Amino acid sequence: MKTMKKARTKKSRRASTSYASLRRALISRRQDLLDRIHGGLADSRCDTLGARFDDVADRASDALYNELAQGFAEIATADLRKIDMALERIEMGTYGHCEECGCRIPQARLRMLPFADLCVACQRELEKSPGPTPRSSSVPNSPDWDN
Repeated sequence: MKTMKKARTKKSRRASTSYASLRRALISRRQDLLDRIHGGLADSRCDTLGARFDDVADRASDALYNELAQGFAEIATADLRKIDMALERIEMGTYGHCEECGCRIPQARLRMLPFADLCVACQRELEKSPGPTPRSSSVPNSPDWDN
């Protein structure tokens, strides 16, 4: 039992070392997202605290800004979850392997999308499959653009 644990720990350390630059990129992106989320929320609160909306256009503009800020926060939160999961996979030594088929995810894909958890082939299959995907399921009644 100890031998397996040592082997897993060594594998985890090797994986952590080989993905050090991607790990740093993930951490940097995570911090950037957190700063932008907190900055946007603070700006939103400051804008509406002392505001007196005498003009309908001002109210509409503020509502639009708040809606856009909320949309960004939702997307950023989803990205934060993906980043946290990728960092966890690095620590566990499973980073860089497709969660569907287990094959290695190419370095070029990981550099472009460091929180990728599927290889290109599995990602394509996911996107081709009928029914809601994690990205499209949040869009109610999305039109069928192919018809």
